[in-house]
Amino acid sequence: MTIITILICIAIQKFANVGGWFSSSWFESYLKLLQPWLKKLNEWLGVLLVLVPIYLVLLGLHYILTWKMFGFGLFDLLLVVIVLFFAMDARDFKYELAQYFERLDKKDINGAASAVAEFLYGPAPTSLMELNRAVTQAIALRSFERLFAVLFWFALFGIYGAAIYYAITLIKKTALQVDTNLAALAKITARIQDILDWLPTRILGFSYTLAGKFARVFNYWGKHCLSGPASNQKFIVDTSLTAIDVNPAEEPIKSSAKENNEALDLINRVLIIWVIAVALFSLGRWL
Repeated sequence: MTIITILICIAIQKFANVGGWFSSSWFESYLKLLQPWLKKLNEWLGVLLVLVPIYLVLLGLHYILTWKMFGFGLFDLLLVVIVLFFAMDARDFKYELAQYFERLDKKDINGAASAVAEFLYGPAPTSLMELNRAVTQAIALRSFERLFAVLFWFALFGIYGAAIYYAITLIKKTALQVDTNLAALAKITARIQDILDWLPTRILGFSYTLAGKFARVFNYWGKHCLSGPASNQKFIVDTSLTAIDVNPAEEPIKSSAKENNEALDLINRVLIIWVIAVALFSLGRWL
C-alpha cells in the first residue's frame, strides 16, 4: 500500500499540478488555540502538547475508518492518500518558475528576481548569474523540504511519520507568527527538524551519486556524510550542485538558466530512484 499511495499522490500532484492545499494559517489557528498552555510549559512539553493531539486524531480516524467500521481496503487507502497528499508536495517546479524563465528570456533580470522572491532562501541577488545560482540552490532545498523529507518518513512510519514530521516543520514556521513569546518552541522544533533531516539528507545526497556525476558526488558524499545536522542545508546544496557538474566552492561565473533546468531534471531522476527504492523496500517487507 505504501508504494501505491506514493504513486497516486505523485501522479495527481506532479502531472495535474495539484497540491499545496494545506495552508499554514490553519495550523496557526491550532497553535493560537493552544497558546495559553504553550506559554506556561517548557519547550519540550510544548512540542508534545502540539503533536500528541495530531497523533491521536490520526489514530482515531485510522481506527474508525479502517479497523472497526469498514475493515482494511479502500477506506484505509483513501485515508493514507489524503494524509500524504496534504503533507507532501510533488508538484513540478517548472510551473512555479514559469514566470521566472519567461522574464529571463526577455532579459528582464529585475522581473525574474521579483518572480522568484518568495521561492528563494533569502533576498534575490541583483546579478544574473548569482540569481541563477540562488534558484538552483532553492530547487535543491525546496525539493527536500516539500518532497523527499516527507517521503522518507512516510516510507518508514506511514501516515504517522509523514504527519508528525510535517507538523514539526509547521511549528517551526508559524510559532513566532502566532506569538513572539513562543521563540523557545520555534527554536527547539528547528533543532528537532535538523536531527530528523540528518539521515534523509545523507540518503538524498547518495541518491545524487546515482542520478548525476557519480565519482564527483560520491567523493564529496564520503568526505562530508558524517558532518553534523547543522550542515544539512549545505550538504543538500553541495551534493546537488556536484551532481550537475558544478563546483559548489566556485563563484557562479558560468551559472545560467540551463543550470536551473539541469537541477530540475536531476530532482525528477532522483524521485524515480526513490520510488523504485521504496517499491523494493515494500516488496522485501511483504515477502
